[in-house]
Amino acid sequence: MQKLIIVTITILCLVGAGSLTMADDAMKADIKAEKEAMRADVKAEQDAMKGKAKEHQGKMKAKEQELRSKSKAQGDAMKAKEKEMKGKAKAQGDAMKAQGQEMKAAGQSMGQEMKATGQEMKATGQEAVGAVTGK
Repeated sequence: MQKLIIVTITILCLVGAGSLTMADDAMKADIKAEKEAMRADVKAEQDAMKGKAKEHQGKMKAKEQELRSKSKAQGDAMKAKEKEMKGKAKAQGDAMKAQGQEMKAAGQSMGQEMKATGQEMKATGQEAVGAVTGK
């Protein structure tokens, strides 16, 4: 009977130590699986964040391009308006210059006419004086 008890205790010890080793291996495998799952979750979350960041960058680039286009269109419109106004101002300046030259020519013509009239009046006056004085 003692042999039976010793054999039973020996078997229990061997099975107990083996089961502890198996339990330890199983626990290590579970921890490893959990770590792998967590890594996969973190990687998926990082990929999602990268996707959102790229999408945001794309939207910002599109908005920047739109603003550049609007700004360029406004600049072109301003340049065209400025060119138009310069053209109008030049045309007005040319018209005023031509009108000034016409007025100058008219003034010169009038001056010459007045000078001629003055000379005629002077000659007539001298004739009148000559007739009165008897010369």
